Amino acid sequence: MPLSNEAAAAATPSSAPVRPAASEAMSLRQAWSGLDQASVMGTELMAAILTWTVLGWLADGWLGTGPWLMVAGALLGNAAGLYLVWLRSERMNREELAATDGDAGAT
Repeated sequence: MPLSNEAAAAATPSSAPVRPAASEAMSLRQAWSGLDQASVMGTELMAAILTWTVLGWLADGWLGTGPWLMVAGALLGNAAGLYLVWLRSERMNREELAATDGDAGAT
């Protein structure tokens, strides 16, 4: 039995692009934002460690103290980098709470 024109049109897939729902688009945006923040955190951590280690190495060369200031610089850089990661995560938490409070007030 042949299909009517309406049934045939409904049976064939549409060539129009499918757009995600608003909530799906928002969750995708949040995922990309989280990935961006994570990459910044990693970069800040590595930059702090590398910067303080190099400064310690330069001070060791200038003062002739051996590897001790380089090791101290690496430890200081690690602490500074972890502090920067903690600050960024706290900022992210505040922004997320403000966003959820704003969403709760809108409904």
